[in-house]
Amino acid sequence: MTEELFGLRYEFVYQHGHCMRLFKDGGEGLTVEALSTLQIKMLEANTIPNMLPLEIQEIDHRVSLLYSLTAKRMLAQVLKVEGLSKFQFAKLMYAIVCAIDESKNYMLHETGFVLKDNFIFIGSDWSDVFLTYVPMEQGMKECSVYNAIKDLMRQISSKLNDKIRGDIDNWLDTDALTCTPQSLQNLKMNLLKLMDPQPPVHEGLPKPVWQQNIKQINTTNSMDESPMITPIADVQQDIKNGQTVAFYPITQRTQFLVLIGIILVMAFLWQHYVSSPSTSSLHLSAGITILLVDVWFVFRFLGLPRYRSAGEKQVPLFFDKPEKHFENKKEAVTVSNVESQDIQSHYQNLHMHTTLIQNNARNATVFLGNLKPEGPRLEVQMQGMPKSVPILSDHFTIGRGDANLKADYVLEEAGVSRIHAEITKCEKGYALKDSGSTNGTSLNGETIVTYQSYLLKDGDEIQIVCQTLIFRY
Repeated sequence: MTEELFGLRYEFVYQHGHCMRLFKDGGEGLTVEALSTLQIKMLEANTIPNMLPLEIQEIDHRVSLLYSLTAKRMLAQVLKVEGLSKFQFAKLMYAIVCAIDESKNYMLHETGFVLKDNFIFIGSDWSDVFLTYVPMEQGMKECSVYNAIKDLMRQISSKLNDKIRGDIDNWLDTDALTCTPQSLQNLKMNLLKLMDPQPPVHEGLPKPVWQQNIKQINTTNSMDESPMITPIADVQQDIKNGQTVAFYPITQRTQFLVLIGIILVMAFLWQHYVSSPSTSSLHLSAGITILLVDVWFVFRFLGLPRYRSAGEKQVPLFFDKPEKHFENKKEAVTVSNVESQDIQSHYQNLHMHTTLIQNNARNATVFLGNLKPEGPRLEVQMQGMPKSVPILSDHFTIGRGDANLKADYVLEEAGVSRIHAEITKCEKGYALKDSGSTNGTSLNGETIVTYQSYLLKDGDEIQIVCQTLIFRY
């Protein structure tokens, strides 16, 4: 299945890795004359940063543009799976604006960039962006790149939560972004201000970090009336990129394993010193021993350090209130008693709501009512029993999901991505698409190309890791 893009068709294929191919059907197809010779030479002679690697393929005088997508993720899919803070939004857009602005050094035209979230790819970080550039001589719509970037900002903000979307929309409507002259330099300055607002002015020298943390813990304990112990993870240090360092207590078994490992390393060091004593080896063994002892004390009394985002909620590391625990047990017992009573009363009064079929016409067909067709659905085997999962929406997602992202059908199996695959309704029926999963998706025994849509028919087998889903329509 292919779609249109600025007069060209595009599809996702697998050629020595995941790729996106742009081509033209009908007539002579896409010819070399339709491409800009200068831009093609610049793309072939230079490795332009923040752009998808482009390869020009020509078969029977028909040209196609092949973009490598290896180790890259589509922005539209990432926004569905991961949240985006205001800082990350500014960081992403700043990288995009810088990439477009720096492309002028390579004689590239601004209107050649496809500024849509399904043609922008990212790597390991939000600033690691890769843009799609089409080096055509004609056919690209002339428009203001400044307005195109603002439209992209609104497109991305529409997929965020209400609070962040409202803040970004208000920021886009400010006088700083609507006034003239409109340039990429002004836009970069405003994005920098959005990333790093004016820091607060402190009177005198700042307090030590440990005193600030103790004050924060005391304030938290005074406001919290619950008897739950405050975990050590509340002792944290602010990081500029919106993340915090938190310490999480570890189990006694993990502490024991860490201690055994440290003792073995120390024994190896001092055995090496005894076998070949020297001043340098003595200093090295003593220094590493002190460092390992420090590591042990950190793991023993503080816990495991970990980065977490500022908006991430703290997972309770201690038991809840005992009263609540016992209340839940009472409620569970009460519910089980009610269920058992309902089952007993059901069978005792079964004769009151059971109708016997008369024997007057033994061969007559019994009318059971209008049976509604089941419609599109997935058939799966759960513990040896068949199960039918109806496809109730035009955009049906399959994956393991998480606390912030809900999949329409949850597969709790190792190797399944949060949003692994999607089934979407189209003009010809329903289509399957892999959403950039780590372990891939198979259709009728063949691995499908990431982000490429495949038309489904009745009886098709969808393989996700070890789970087989049969499509019925």
